Amino acid sequence: MKKLLASAFAALGIANGAQAAPPPQDVDPRTMRFSMPTVAADDIQFVMPTRETFEIAPQFHEDEWSQIEFFPASRLAEIKARLTEYKAFEKNHRTPNGWTDIYARRITRSPVIPGSNAVAELANLVHASILPAPILTTTSRALGQVKSGYTLQLPGEIMLYGMASDLGLQSLGALVERDGNDQSLAATFEVLNKNYGLVLADWRSQIVFVNTNSQGAIDVWRP
Repeated sequence: MKKLLASAFAALGIANGAQAAPPPQDVDPRTMRFSMPTVAADDIQFVMPTRETFEIAPQFHEDEWSQIEFFPASRLAEIKARLTEYKAFEKNHRTPNGWTDIYARRITRSPVIPGSNAVAELANLVHASILPAPILTTTSRALGQVKSGYTLQLPGEIMLYGMASDLGLQSLGALVERDGNDQSLAATFEVLNKNYGLVLADWRSQIVFVNTNSQGAIDVWRP
């Protein structure tokens, strides 16, 4: 599938899929180090973007997928348990030059926000522009456009994205862009927490935004 997408990208003259992959090399697994401790292990399928969608669709590395993501509060206990497990894993595999293994998060997806019109409703709530589904990349090439994906561009350089179905938003990730800031993300959390009862998990930072308390501050949980 990736080879077909790379050929299609090359035919359109877009992205860097035309570059040949380097020849495989033998690597001693005992010397391998990962540059990050955790990634989402979602089953993502890709489609070939058109030239028009390619020009306006956001692009980011596949490792960034769902590193910050929203869940219904009903799954909070599950997320806490996973974060506790992950914290121990990360500590055990940390070295000065990276991690000896990577924690692949395999999470059963169910609607974060239900409803066949959830994307449009969320866009209206947070005053976002609806963009094409994101295009995921590796260091050397584009993989493709996320099938059944969506993107919402918010003020404050915040992007919401994920996959949707007729049942609703199956995943809801957040990405703070280069010129964005955590205050914009916190403000977005407050809106989604108030209107949908969502919590926000930042996996790499090992923290969950739980709710907004009566003083207006955000209550957080760490393992």
